[in-house]
Amino acid sequence: MSNAKTNANKTKKIVGIVLNVLLWIFLVFAFLMMVFAFASISNDYGVPVLGKKVILTVASDSMKPTFEEGDLLVGTVLTEDEKLKLQSGDIITFFTDLDGDGVKELNTHRITYTDGIEFRTKGDNNQINDSYSVYGKDIVCKWSESDTKIKGIGKFFAFLQSRIGFLCVIVIPLAVFFIYEIIRFVMTIIKLKDGGKKKITAEDEAAIRQKAIEEYLKLHQAEAAKEAPAEAPAEGTEEEPEK
Repeated sequence: MSNAKTNANKTKKIVGIVLNVLLWIFLVFAFLMMVFAFASISNDYGVPVLGKKVILTVASDSMKPTFEEGDLLVGTVLTEDEKLKLQSGDIITFFTDLDGDGVKELNTHRITYTDGIEFRTKGDNNQINDSYSVYGKDIVCKWSESDTKIKGIGKFFAFLQSRIGFLCVIVIPLAVFFIYEIIRFVMTIIKLKDGGKKKITAEDEAAIRQKAIEEYLKLHQAEAAKEAPAEAPAEGTEEEPEK
């Protein structure tokens, strides 16, 4: 019985440690996601920019096999002087109206021609050049094959950047975590307050009842002993005859 209880306590302790480690890993992850979120809204690009690095998610297969839809890219922000040094074959990320709705979106394609001011681009998976020209003011960054590329994680990262994704993956779990920590804190305080109090077991209760009964019997016997000497002479006293 004792060994079983000891093993149960060890298992409980191990589970507690594992949960704490997982929770702290999640906290670090949530913190990084919050940094990326703030980095996205602190610039005009709408994507996370940390120093000179830009984090991008690939939205199509137009550049396959160089990179594919769902990949995560880390490009380098270009200064105006660096944009002038771009050459044919360089891969750049730029703003352009892809859907013809008047709203410019980010696109990442390879330069096929440049005169230093105007750039023509094409996706590696496309047969012809893009129908539009790109200008320096619309170029955000450059990506080369020696830069970071993480396959498949881009979709998840894009989901995290959405309001629903951020709410489901970051906000709600964080709220649950803090509620859990508050409950743990309250339970710890209660346990500390009750630590000095002795817990009464069933055996203790039985012993207390037995002692109370014995004390009651002793008290009853003592009272009976006190009354007995006073009543005895009254029963044995004879009235003196009248003279």
